[in-house]
Formats: sequence, structure tokens, C-alpha cells
Amino acid sequence: MKRNQKFTLTLIALAALTFGSSSAWAGHHWNNGNGMGPQGYSQLTTEQQATAQKLHSDFYEQTRALRQQLTSKRYEYNALLTADKPDSAKIESVAEEMEALGQKLAQQRVKFDVALAQAGIPRGEGMGRGGCGGGGRGHMGMNHW
Repeated sequence: MKRNQKFTLTLIALAALTFGSSSAWAGHHWNNGNGMGPQGYSQLTTEQQATAQKLHSDFYEQTRALRQQLTSKRYEYNALLTADKPDSAKIESVAEEMEALGQKLAQQRVKFDVALAQAGIPRGEGMGRGGCGGGGRGHMGMNHW
């Protein structure tokens, strides 16, 4: 009887470990789509890596104020939507401001992409919306558009 009970407990423990560990591996596929992956910029020469890092840093500094303004407008937009009596005119106005800021940011992004191309640095899958793993987190950068 004890032998049968030990066998049952062993099977239950094994099943729990098997099913429990599978969820830990569920998101562990190909760098979760974040950026260019481990080999991304490592395939570039040292000079190209330095150039890419400088271009990225410059882009981040040049767009800092725009990104902050856009984030503030997003908060304002969400606050207006959750008000007791949403003012549709004000909401539309803030939405237009967000769109204008987004366009300015997109123009800066194009300049950044052109600078990368002129430096002979491939943009890579992780450098834009969708394939970057940014997931709409609302920030931009090397792996977050």
C-alpha cells in the first residue's frame, strides 16, 4: 500500500514539475522579438558599432522633448476619456496634438534611419514598430519604437 502511495505521489510531483516548467519556457523564443537579437550589432565592425551607438544616442537626445510631450499628451488624453463628462472637443484637440507630435517624431526617425543607411549600418528587424518587441510601451529607442 505504501509503495503504491509513493508511486502516485511521485507521478503527481513529476506532472507538476513538467507542466509548471513549461509555462516558464513559453515566452523564451528567439529573444521574444526584442531587437536584433544577440547577434544583431555584433555582426558589425567595431567602428560601425560605435557609429550606430552615437547615432542612437544623438537620436535619443534630439527627440527627448518630443517624446516627453507625447507622453504627457497621452496621459492628458486618457484623463479626458475617463472624466465624468468627457468633452469631445477637448479630446479631439488633444488627439490632434498627439498626431502632430507623432508626425514630428516620425520625421526624426526617418532622419535617424537615413543616417544609419548612409553609415552602411543595416536597420535590422528590431529597429522599427512591430518586430521590435516594444509592444506599444510608448517609448522609442534602439529596441523600442
